[in-house]
Amino acid sequence: MQKDQNKPFHFILIDDNEIDLFFHEKLIKIQKISDEVTSFTNVIQALEYLSTFKKTGRIYPQTIILLDIQMPELDGFDFLDHFEELSDDIQKKSKIFIVSSSLDHGDLSRSHANHLVEAILKKPLNTGELIEALNALVFR
Repeated sequence: MQKDQNKPFHFILIDDNEIDLFFHEKLIKIQKISDEVTSFTNVIQALEYLSTFKKTGRIYPQTIILLDIQMPELDGFDFLDHFEELSDDIQKKSKIFIVSSSLDHGDLSRSHANHLVEAILKKPLNTGELIEALNALVFR
């Protein structure tokens, strides 16, 4: 899948592991999935970034959020809870993929049960799995 020039996805990566962030960003760019990648090491920074769109009047792009589950302070599930408080425009234009190395059955069950989660991808991110998840969105 190559980036559609008319509707490129903006990627937001949220993970407390800076090595994973670096690897995932490079993978997305090298595979030409998107050139638009913004990374955050914690949930609070990501939520502040998302809330700036409403405050500044900037147009929010079609966005794929790659979200880690296990993080200190606020985790991926906390992000999902706060995400529902954001504007409808942001919620409608965002698709959230959990990206986790967690094998915890509880984490996976909670992720599958959350209506905001489109897909669950394993760490480290695999290009084929990411493209498959993106294609599933396109062909819905």
